[in-house]
Amino acid sequence: MELRTEVPEADAVLIDTAIIPGTGFLVSSNNARDTGPLESRIGQVTNHVALENYIVFTTHLNKVFLYCCDFPLPEIDPPEPIELTAFYPEAPSDQPFEIRDLQGSFRSFAIFLSSGEVLMGSRAMLDAFHSGTYNPNVTEENPTPESHPRIIPDLQYNSIISIAFGDHHFQALRSDGTIYAYGNDPKSCGALGLGFPEGTGPLRGLLTNHFSRDGTPGENIGRQVWFDPTMHAWIGEMKEKAGMEDEAAARGQMILPARGRRQYAPAVKAVGDWFEKEGRRWEDGVVAEEGGMGGYFVLKVAAAGWHSAALVLVDEEIVERARVMHVVAPPEAEAGGKGEVEGEKEGEDDWHGGTWEDIDAPWEQLSKAVVAIGGWMWGLGRRFLGLVERDERDSAEEGEKRAKEEEQKEQKEEVKWTWSEQPFPRLRMADGKVMPGETAVIE
Repeated sequence: MELRTEVPEADAVLIDTAIIPGTGFLVSSNNARDTGPLESRIGQVTNHVALENYIVFTTHLNKVFLYCCDFPLPEIDPPEPIELTAFYPEAPSDQPFEIRDLQGSFRSFAIFLSSGEVLMGSRAMLDAFHSGTYNPNVTEENPTPESHPRIIPDLQYNSIISIAFGDHHFQALRSDGTIYAYGNDPKSCGALGLGFPEGTGPLRGLLTNHFSRDGTPGENIGRQVWFDPTMHAWIGEMKEKAGMEDEAAARGQMILPARGRRQYAPAVKAVGDWFEKEGRRWEDGVVAEEGGMGGYFVLKVAAAGWHSAALVLVDEEIVERARVMHVVAPPEAEAGGKGEVEGEKEGEDDWHGGTWEDIDAPWEQLSKAVVAIGGWMWGLGRRFLGLVERDERDSAEEGEKRAKEEEQKEQKEEVKWTWSEQPFPRLRMADGKVMPGETAVIE
């Protein structure tokens, strides 16, 4: 494996390179070629990620190594890769330890095992191994060392396909096409995709620091990212109830805005958990009929810095069917419809939609004939140039657009949603206390 770094010098750019010792092993059809003891111990490199100041790589022997990238590297006796033994099982297991994938960026990375486990690594771990201060023993003086792999329960055995890391957050993509946001939302910029403090963020469980304005759903807590506009309309209306209805006012004051009120953290978490649970059931019944694929199926997720992005496959039919499920009384079509053209009355002359007129004066007949012939030639020329088809197509598209807008406007005005009569939830929090109010408690 070769390392490269660009070194500017005057008007030229020099590329400084270095070969990581022991990474030349290659498995061949004859099992292995002749190599030295270091190469044999490391094995063939199968995957690698470039992090801040480090390269982390895995090998076919199911080993994990780090290599420090402090340039310039010594040309004589360069350091050997350091094995990250913290990822290996501490005790023998019936399930083999097999590395499936390695992903990471900036200061974080993840090891995916074939068993379904996901082990998270950090810059602190790499620094500890590189400096030789790694301590595998958990003691009173070293209760939760950062140099240990971070195991997030929600990521284990949940068919995690990929993890996209930002500076302070990450997005985990599951095999069912959903993504879950973890970590901190710096300055509440929206990196998690869960809303803002002044909006519906607190209802998604985001607690915002009063001073830094960083928001987080909590350590090791992931929240599903929603794409359905109807779901956002639902949680937006529930937020309005928390801020405007008298019965829910006391509960609303506990979470809106959830900034600098750490004493209300249990309430914010309880509300976030409730909306998370209800959100996961949004397409129940519809998804089962379609073989498990939801209306919004994420194909790929990416993150960097304070940003996140997703490539999403949208099934509009499933989205619409899910929307209808949350409608109590869909608008009824008006009898007879609108804009219907009455049929021809009995006895009327049929002249391809034209009408008969009595023309007495000859000059009127000539004038009408000239106008008719000119119109006919004008229409023939436009049709020859393709302008008639274009105008008909544009007119049809514009008509469809106006009809759709009118339909959506009517539905918005007349639709009654299943949550319209529901109160803002009154929940029992993790500390056993019940949120204030008079409505029934949701356990």
